Amino acid sequence: MDRSPEALEFWILRFLDACVATEATAVSTWKAYRHTLHALARFLKSQGIDRWAEARSPLLEAFLREAMAQRGWSPSTWNQKVAALRAFFRFLETQGVVPENPALSLPWHAPARRIRFPLSPAQRQRLLEIARSLPETPLRLRDRLIVDLIGCMGLRVGQAIALTVDDVDVARGRLRIPTRDGPRWVEIPAAIAPSLQRYLSAGRPGLIRNREVRALLLNHRGEPLTRQGLWRAIKILAMRAGLPPTISPERLRRPVGLPLPPAEA
Repeated sequence: MDRSPEALEFWILRFLDACVATEATAVSTWKAYRHTLHALARFLKSQGIDRWAEARSPLLEAFLREAMAQRGWSPSTWNQKVAALRAFFRFLETQGVVPENPALSLPWHAPARRIRFPLSPAQRQRLLEIARSLPETPLRLRDRLIVDLIGCMGLRVGQAIALTVDDVDVARGRLRIPTRDGPRWVEIPAAIAPSLQRYLSAGRPGLIRNREVRALLLNHRGEPLTRQGLWRAIKILAMRAGLPPTISPERLRRPVGLPLPPAEA
């Protein structure tokens, strides 16, 4: 490999070494940078280019479009490659190798967003029925409460996992919800009160390992439930209910104006 200061590979190695030195680049990202930049170097050489200062934006776009046609990249993959080129040429610009960053003018593709429609009333009711019919183990009582908090009260995932036992006022029948404008006390709906009270009396005590942990929702190790753990709990319930695997907390959330289901007997 040509390691002279004018060689294409020389500056690729310098850039990769700088990424390692700063410890700000994940290993997977570093490998993606290396793969993309060496592929670009081969492409430039095939075009008779042997200096980075000669790599103009149209040439970089031609490289990306050729690779996209050959490998069937998605818009998100295209954007990852563009991000890699922008980072590399930004480094070259700081080193005085190129006068400006030619990758800044590369097009950025907006990935197509998949529309997630809320669950139908029948699907939501089915999930609630499954959650309420499970054996009353600590974890099942927790999962029942999760479905009620998100599916009935309309809490977001972040709000649900941020709740603590100090946010529950059983005596006054209210719950303190974290919002962007600060905590807000809301009345606990009658449909949710039984599952909340049952979890507090028989569910959470069976999960707690450390009395100093104040989180309301806990995992099987007695630790605060994470976003991933909450997501997993809903997925498992959806499988039990025979619902599609595309169920998510966002789709479960109760739309504004939807009547609350009746409380369990």
